[in-house]
Amino acid sequence: MTLPADDKADRTVVGVTGKYCAGKNAVCAVLKEMGFSIIDVDRLGHAALGETRERIAERFGSSVIGMDGDVDRSALGDLVFGDPEALAALEAIVHPVMVEEVKNIVAESAAARICINAAILHRMGLHVLCTWIIWVTAPFTVRLRRAMKRDGLTIPQAVRRIVSQRQLSLQSLPHTVDIYTIRNRGSAASLTERVRETLAWKGLR
Repeated sequence: MTLPADDKADRTVVGVTGKYCAGKNAVCAVLKEMGFSIIDVDRLGHAALGETRERIAERFGSSVIGMDGDVDRSALGDLVFGDPEALAALEAIVHPVMVEEVKNIVAESAAARICINAAILHRMGLHVLCTWIIWVTAPFTVRLRRAMKRDGLTIPQAVRRIVSQRQLSLQSLPHTVDIYTIRNRGSAASLTERVRETLAWKGLR
C-alpha cells in the first residue's frame, strides 16, 4: 500500500554512506532494529548487472560473463577497480537502472523511516532523496582486514577496491542536508550506541 502524499511528508529518509568496508551494513542493521526499512543499493546493483548483462559484455568482453550466463562479479571487479575509466563506464551502464529502482522503492514505500545504504550516495544523486545523511568511517587497516575476511579478497585486490574510492570523502558530500559522522573503530556495542545517540539528536528513538 502506498501512503498519501500528506502522510509521507513527515517521514525520515536517512542516507548511510562511507568508503568500502567502513561499516555501513553494521550501521544499517542498527537502524533496522530501530524501525527503518533498508534499501541496500549494493544488492540492487547485483540485479542491475543482470538487467544490463548484454551491454556489459559488449563493453568489457565475454570474459566477464560466467559459465552460467550471468555477470562474473569477481572478473568484472578485477577489470574496473583500479581503472577509473573502466569504472566510470560500468557506472554509466548500471547506475541509471539502480537509481530508478531506488526512487520507485522510496515513492511506493509505506514506511515512515527509510534508510538508503549506498557507498557513493552523492555520486549517484541519491542524496536528494535524503532527510539527512550518516557518514561512516573506519581506519584503513580495519577496512583492509574486513575486506579480506568478508569478501575473501587478497591484499592487492582489497587495496585496489579501497584506492578506487580515494576521492570519496566527507568533503565530497553535498551540504544541502545535515551530515553526521559515525566512527566505526571499536566494538559492535559501541557502534550501536553511536547510532542510537545520533538518532536521539534528531528526535528519533
